[in-house]
Amino acid sequence: MKVAIMCNTKSSEYPNRPELIEDFLNIGDEVYFAAIDDGTINSYYSEGKAKLLPVLASRNNTNPFVELKSLFDVRRRVKEYGIESVVIYGIKNHPAMAIGSWIGGTKNIVCVVNGRGNLFTVKGLRGIILRTITFPMLKLAYMCSDTVCFQNEDDGIFFINKHLVKSDKVSYTDGSGVNTKLFPACDMPNKDEFLYLARITPSKGLKEYIEAAQIVKNKYPNTIFHVVGPVDDVIEGSSNSILDKAISDGVVLYHGETNNVKGWLQKTRYFVYPSYYPEGVPRCVLQALSCGRPIITCNSPGCKKTVIDQENGFLVEPRNSLEVANRMIRFIQDRKSAERMGKKSRWLAEKVFDVKIINKKIISLVHKEGMN
Repeated sequence: MKVAIMCNTKSSEYPNRPELIEDFLNIGDEVYFAAIDDGTINSYYSEGKAKLLPVLASRNNTNPFVELKSLFDVRRRVKEYGIESVVIYGIKNHPAMAIGSWIGGTKNIVCVVNGRGNLFTVKGLRGIILRTITFPMLKLAYMCSDTVCFQNEDDGIFFINKHLVKSDKVSYTDGSGVNTKLFPACDMPNKDEFLYLARITPSKGLKEYIEAAQIVKNKYPNTIFHVVGPVDDVIEGSSNSILDKAISDGVVLYHGETNNVKGWLQKTRYFVYPSYYPEGVPRCVLQALSCGRPIITCNSPGCKKTVIDQENGFLVEPRNSLEVANRMIRFIQDRKSAERMGKKSRWLAEKVFDVKIINKKIISLVHKEGMN
């Protein structure tokens, strides 16, 4: 079967679903990876694995005429390459890619909702216009799809209640999974060092992390708080002012963007992600689980799937800096419990969130009974 995995990465970038590609290849499928053609082709596509399917798409566009252009380009491409099944990640991509694939004759369309993103949270006139344009297109996209796969139950119920998708088309996975071999379990360092690693944007809880860090440092001044990740101010606005002040006050150490997530997880003892961003299941937390780190994260859709409260970490209420600080102090004061929680995190990564488990479910949705 010719299968295309569709995202909005660029053709110059390494495909961001390499394990899923491998698992499709291992059962004999011919795999294509749809990416935005930016004039450069990553060397991965010359290795005899996935073939590049260049498409017109945009990461942040809200212009319906541009979306229509993308839709017809996807239609042309899937028809030209004879694509039989597609797996499409991201609600931003679903309208153009699902409808375009359906018009192009694709037999089986699986849309993966890896988080609601900002579609439902953007306020004011901009939000009204965005949803007025997007909702009908999303509804049509899901009518064209065979399965809409959500990464947490809250999102599935939310979309059903918004009448965007019918319940008989809904399926679930536990996030996108984590490669437990690439992120092996490792001993927790002795120093009390906390790590926040994510795109830096307000709804991912940077403010709460910094405020909690200040509270903890007042009691335990030798505690170290790291911030790692790129600043993202495209949608929500900038966090630069609060971050710059925290750096100058000596509350946190900021290290910018990194290509070495595993190295940072191995270096630090605790992982804190007080995000209330509407995502599927946060990949950064799954990576921390896999490395055997105790977690503090929010009791919010997506995030709450990663923590069994007081077993592998703590769930806190969104926007509650004091509760984050109190849980940090618990880690510091009860080191044996923190280490026990770290072991439970690794267990969850292996038994629930391993990428092989997740991919098996996705592949089963593509290879439905009766398909060639």
